[in-house]
Amino acid sequence: MDAVDYLVTVRALLGANIHVVKWEVIREEAQGDVGLYRYRVTLQDSSLLEMFERFEVQENDFRVTKYSFQWQSSDGQLRKRWDNATHHPEISTHPHHVHDGPNDQVLPHEPVVADTVLALINGLLDQERDDSGSFASSPGNE
Repeated sequence: MDAVDYLVTVRALLGANIHVVKWEVIREEAQGDVGLYRYRVTLQDSSLLEMFERFEVQENDFRVTKYSFQWQSSDGQLRKRWDNATHHPEISTHPHHVHDGPNDQVLPHEPVVADTVLALINGLLDQERDDSGSFASSPGNE
């Protein structure tokens, strides 16, 4: 596996995801074993997911060195943002954390990668659909 292979894997995850309506490449780079991407994803409930990962591939495995996944409602309200920026040293899982909801509450969170975040969002969207019979786009429905 090299950086291009990982990009292909992430694109395949997006293409196979039932909640993804469309996605666009904002930036993609792959040079040997190092790469990064930034994708903008529109989901079925009209919410948006901005995905960013910088990664290294080592011995057929990969390691994400920097990430940010920002999920917001169709009206721009923050739903969740998972990242590993070092600006919250008080968090027990530092530097990994999640910004939760429109009030931007910062909570501990284990490290995540693209497939983890997509699975978390899929679960929340499925729950919303089950609770209401249709998708809700308001930020408070987590």
